Amino acid sequence: MIFRKLKNLFKKRKDFDLESYLKKLSINRQDLIKTISDIDLDSPINAYLTLAILLKEKGEYYKSLKVLERLRKENLTPYEERLVILNLALVYKAAGFLDRAEDALKEGINRFPDESFFYYELARIRAISGKFEESVELLEKASQLKEEFYDELIHTKLYLADRYIDEGRTDKASRIVRKTNLKVPIPLLYYVLSKLYYSVGEGEKGYKSALKGIKLSPKHAYPFIQVIENFGELTYERLKEIIEISHFSLPAVSKGVEFLLREGNTDEALSLLDRYSLNGGKFSASLFETYLKLMWERGQRKQVVNKVIQYLDTLKKKEKLFKCENCGYRTDNFDWVCPRCKSWESLEINSEV
Repeated sequence: MIFRKLKNLFKKRKDFDLESYLKKLSINRQDLIKTISDIDLDSPINAYLTLAILLKEKGEYYKSLKVLERLRKENLTPYEERLVILNLALVYKAAGFLDRAEDALKEGINRFPDESFFYYELARIRAISGKFEESVELLEKASQLKEEFYDELIHTKLYLADRYIDEGRTDKASRIVRKTNLKVPIPLLYYVLSKLYYSVGEGEKGYKSALKGIKLSPKHAYPFIQVIENFGELTYERLKEIIEISHFSLPAVSKGVEFLLREGNTDEALSLLDRYSLNGGKFSASLFETYLKLMWERGQRKQVVNKVIQYLDTLKKKEKLFKCENCGYRTDNFDWVCPRCKSWESLEINSEV
């Protein structure tokens, strides 16, 4: 009865696949959807499981938990029991009951020791609690069962190494970095290397590692710049190099302008912002305000007006026509049901400025 109603509801959307939708809601890793077993849409148990998942997505955690706890009392197949326990843990976690989520995941590991998602989800909770050593151990087990979790393991290890550096335990951080086997380089590795080198007094290696990280991911330039600055190695000459390497990224330009204004060099700051604008750079609100102030002080009143008009035109193009009064979702296409929260007749003209 429940599934028939759900199927009828979603049949109205020709581009909608209910089975794929349920898979996406049942786990936190969207890249692993293809590895999930097919969902039997005609199973009564799955009907209630689907209802619980949808209730969770709407934020009605109490109702979702009641459905799942009731399912626990049914005569379930091992596959169904595994799904119920996993989703029970996910709802507990979403509701903020981390201790109960942990208990459910531990039960899942005990009952199904070959299911990688139990280890993965428990590792995420351990990380939330700041227990990164335990998180790494759990992710090592998860990645042994499913190699797709290896990236998560690497990032968590490097985050742990970063914590060790902050605590002055550079020896432990160094061991983690040495044992990290990466298939492709990632920015976090160079960030940790940069901090590690600076922490042990090898500033030149720290700076070169930071440059490699910035070149690899210009949008993440800010934390690298912060490391260099925290160790007293940041000069405007280095900032100019960083700005060039990052292809005039917003973090690098913002720090460059901040540095120049602190030195009282307003002409150079305005020149940098002019070049950033010509390169099609995207301004933050504060940087754009600084740009307008500098132009105004230089008597470039007409340019200021033109920039404001240009900025407003850009906002108009980005503005979405409709907004859901229930969840805040924005879209240019009207529908009687909100694509995100599924509330009926909740899309209205977006009147926000």
